[in-house]
Amino acid sequence: MIVAMRAIPAVLLIALLAGTAAGDRPASPGRVTSPVTSTAALPVGLPRFALFGWVSPPESLATPERYAELAGAGFNVVMPAWNDSGGEAANRRRLDLARPLGMQCLLVDVDLDHYRLDTPSSGAWVDTVIARYAGDPAFLGYYLGDEPPAGEWPRIREWFDAIRHRDSWHPSYNNLAGRMAFASRSDWVAYLRHYVQTVRPQVLCADQYDFLETGDRNQLVECAATVTALARELSIPCWGIVQLVEHAEYRAITPGLLHWQVGQWLAYGARGIGYFTYWTPAPDARWNWQPAMITYGGARAPLYDDVRALNATAAVVGDALGGMLWLECEQAGSVSPGGTAFAPDGAIAAVEGRATLGTFLDGIGRTNVLVVNADSAAARTVALTLAGAGRRAWALHESGAWNEVAVSAAGRCALALEPGAFTLLRLSDEADSLVSGHAAPKLSLGPNPARGRVVFSVSAMSRGARLEVLDLSGRRVWSHDFPDGGSAAPAWSGERDGGGRVPPGVYVARVEDAHGVTARRVSWLGGN
Repeated sequence: MIVAMRAIPAVLLIALLAGTAAGDRPASPGRVTSPVTSTAALPVGLPRFALFGWVSPPESLATPERYAELAGAGFNVVMPAWNDSGGEAANRRRLDLARPLGMQCLLVDVDLDHYRLDTPSSGAWVDTVIARYAGDPAFLGYYLGDEPPAGEWPRIREWFDAIRHRDSWHPSYNNLAGRMAFASRSDWVAYLRHYVQTVRPQVLCADQYDFLETGDRNQLVECAATVTALARELSIPCWGIVQLVEHAEYRAITPGLLHWQVGQWLAYGARGIGYFTYWTPAPDARWNWQPAMITYGGARAPLYDDVRALNATAAVVGDALGGMLWLECEQAGSVSPGGTAFAPDGAIAAVEGRATLGTFLDGIGRTNVLVVNADSAAARTVALTLAGAGRRAWALHESGAWNEVAVSAAGRCALALEPGAFTLLRLSDEADSLVSGHAAPKLSLGPNPARGRVVFSVSAMSRGARLEVLDLSGRRVWSHDFPDGGSAAPAWSGERDGGGRVPPGVYVARVEDAHGVTARRVSWLGGN
């Protein structure tokens, strides 16, 4: 979906070119230079986990009832409307409607068009726009277009920079085209890299629509893996937009396909999910829009209840994962293009059935695994054999409670999952080693616990590997790149990449290359 910059007059879907993913795991999108990663220090006021429908109710239907309906579907972020005027009055109306419901708005304001970098006096327009919304708790940030072409990125960079220098708390936002829009993966990765180097975003968002009348593209896993990896490089959140509405060559989406799409993005560490679309676009012979969540005439369609039911789970799971450190994502039973095959490690020794497994560490170091039924058409039982004797497991309920699940004496934990459904498991005890992929790099370290200096032994790396030390909230504190791969033994003494030293505590050393991920805990006792 491409929305024209600023006034957002219409949606024209990008020409979708067929392409085939190569290999089991996408190659690294490339390390991003320090001028981009410097944006990670900005205090961006994003929600811990975002849920939104693109687009919001039309301006003429901006009423308390319509916004209550939006919130009732489980959304906490409000996007601009179709044919959005970008005017101050309409934006203030949205904020007034969203505020009592606890929602926040991404707003487009056409007065930003008056700003030009080469005209210093025009900065007053940016000051004016910021003053309009900055103090409102319902204001999330600045919407600056959907899938803007590369020729517009320098101009977008002017807006991004002018805004962030005056208001670092409220981010600017674009959505990018997914893998589907490019004939080759290399072209797509070049597009992503060019965007982040030009614009320096504060959140990375992309869409991917896999399900055609004639078959599946099978690119969603590759898209989620690549975009979330790039977001981690930048230390910024990643959002994914999933296919919902039937139109043109895109087929109707079942509840199973809907759950499966959201589950894949969550398993790769996405911090937000959007649905295309919430409000049905105007009738159009070319796109032949079928009812989305809300019909063009304003009636609820069956998809509304499907998304509402899904969001009841996704909101709780996403909020929990938003406070955790993502470590790895694997697929058992079958591997999608761009995915990584399951390998036994210190948390899970074996898997029965087809599943996607996203592994996370919570704030006190416990292992959490998001288990997604890889079959979007049928309910399945996925059984995990937990590594180590006497391990226990708890599943997160949509109420927010953790309910213990049965684990046999042999460590087998069986999960009955509806088509495409997912559940978050918390495992007892700690796993000293976590590995994703049979060809993942090798990582050992010592001493551990360590006082002063820790030496890492890293081997079997492909070119472009990176070793990172992260705290348990997911913040990267130190990193070391291996452009030539091979073997190396770098040392860490508690220093931060940005200067200073970390406090004593538990950290995670994580090495990733094009073939997989290996992670180990580091207990650092401080300097000598």
